[in-house]
Amino acid sequence: MKQHAALGAAGWDRPEWSATFYPSDMPEEWRLTYYNTQFACVFLAESAWRQADSAAYVAWAADTHEQFVFLLEGARPEEVPQMLVGRAHGVGRDDSDLLWFDRHTSLKTLAEQLALPQREAPLYLLSRDGDMGQIERVRTLLELMGL
Repeated sequence: MKQHAALGAAGWDRPEWSATFYPSDMPEEWRLTYYNTQFACVFLAESAWRQADSAAYVAWAADTHEQFVFLLEGARPEEVPQMLVGRAHGVGRDDSDLLWFDRHTSLKTLAEQLALPQREAPLYLLSRDGDMGQIERVRTLLELMGL
């Protein structure tokens, strides 16, 4: 079985992306829809997803494709919002399924971690700091590695 790696970031509504990632004329409420065209997953801190209401969860599900994954920090299976069942996973920041990186992370180190023995569960590569240059380098690394 080929290893599956999904690229994403911690949150999609990052202020520094307003001028660099999102089109300048894009309404804020369209950001998740745009984000989901570029990434396969998003990590949401416990404080962020627990503050949302059921209308927000419905909107999140509607704004993303069916394969998009919400990684909900600290969510037990029974706490995953009903509207996101099958599309969200409860995780801890230190879960083995998460591979965090930032602008200072060595691509060689990431490649070595990705080359470890195959796993059945997907591996989620998550940008901690949202540095778009590094995210693009990691995206290229995944493509070169066939992941």
